[in-house]
Amino acid sequence: MTPIRKGTRTHAHAGLGHWRWQRASAIALAPLVLWMLWLSQSLDVSEYSSALAWVERAGPSTALGILAPVWYLHGALGLQVIIEDYVHPPLRQVLVWLVRGAALVLTGATLWALLSIT
Repeated sequence: MTPIRKGTRTHAHAGLGHWRWQRASAIALAPLVLWMLWLSQSLDVSEYSSALAWVERAGPSTALGILAPVWYLHGALGLQVIIEDYVHPPLRQVLVWLVRGAALVLTGATLWALLSIT
């Protein structure tokens, strides 16, 4: 039996942080999605100008600004689990970094779009 060096993580605890972030983002998404659904009752999508005016209001823009990063984080964490479970090691880390990068780019683009609208 090989002794475990002090300060190293055991295999059982290696994914605990990832699991916690995924659960925390899921818990955060529940009220955020309900808030967006409640706010979207006043959304008129028949005209671009009315949809733009809706996004310019404080409530929807704040909700979208909070919802988007949490949504992208949760999606990236979920895709990472799928990649780690089903993709072979040579490609695994590349795909995980691509997913993380895409989540960062989408978050930045969404927040930039919201800031340029409001």
